[in-house]
Amino acid sequence: MSLNIDFPDFNHPEVRAFYEYDLSIPKEKVEEILQLPRETLIEDMETMLMDTIQRDEFFRNWEDKDQWWSFHFHALWVLVELEAVESFPTLIKLIQQDEEFCEYWWVDYMADELWEMYYYLAGNKLDELKEVLFAPGYWLSRIIPSTLAEQIYLRHPERHQEILDWYDSVLDAFLAMKDDGEAIDPEVLSFVVGDLVAIKAAQLLPKIRAVYKRKLVYPYIIGSIESIEADIQDPKNKDEKRNLKQSIYDRYEEAMRWAGYQMKYNREAYEKEEAKRFSKLSIPTPKPIQKSEKVGRNAPCPCGSGKKYKKCCLK
Repeated sequence: MSLNIDFPDFNHPEVRAFYEYDLSIPKEKVEEILQLPRETLIEDMETMLMDTIQRDEFFRNWEDKDQWWSFHFHALWVLVELEAVESFPTLIKLIQQDEEFCEYWWVDYMADELWEMYYYLAGNKLDELKEVLFAPGYWLSRIIPSTLAEQIYLRHPERHQEILDWYDSVLDAFLAMKDDGEAIDPEVLSFVVGDLVAIKAAQLLPKIRAVYKRKLVYPYIIGSIESIEADIQDPKNKDEKRNLKQSIYDRYEEAMRWAGYQMKYNREAYEKEEAKRFSKLSIPTPKPIQKSEKVGRNAPCPCGSGKKYKKCCLK
């Protein structure tokens, strides 16, 4: 198959296949590309990611509306497979784009899984990632550094103090900002506090209280300061590690379970699953969520979807 478009100036013309195939790409194609020289392949993957930024409008206006642009997923996953930590500057540019860009190119992936790419490629760049956390921008992009820090803490006991110090400096920086500062976003700070609850950072409670006193968080998202204090010191509040995939082929396999791909390649199975889901939603009748009611991030969502609160209405 081929596309009638101009390609960037790649070192390896073989990588053009990533524009031609969606995430159902044959494994053999991926294996062939991964055999290319590492340094120049990394350059090509960075060029591909930058293509989403440089030609964003072009791809959005592509005449074939059935075209599923997936080259950015291919490129990012190849970089992770190659352990291309040197691609950090490109990764920073990628999540500094505006909300419209992020919603078009990443959709739900940004909220659920994009953090994992940064876990593998930027896990030792937390100080540099503060640039994203402290800059005005799309809140889902801005919370990626905090999610990353939380997951590092939960997996690497030897880095506990480093992560606590990092969060301490993050809270100090936000508290030093004016209430109307461009980087102040209660959604961002609410999720930062939620991550601190997840790692049981009780020693940071004084600064968390200061954040609440300044009204820099949304209590209807994260709960009252009293509930935060109780959660953060509750020994029954279990750590929750997010899933980490082990290889690029795991990512492709998982992608085929995304709703969009189920509709495209296995519509019958998708429709059966949706029918089952909606039948569960109808019993009992969902109750409206009260803003005054604090729901645990890992508790079932009150809307009745069957998902955890943080995976549903908390977003």
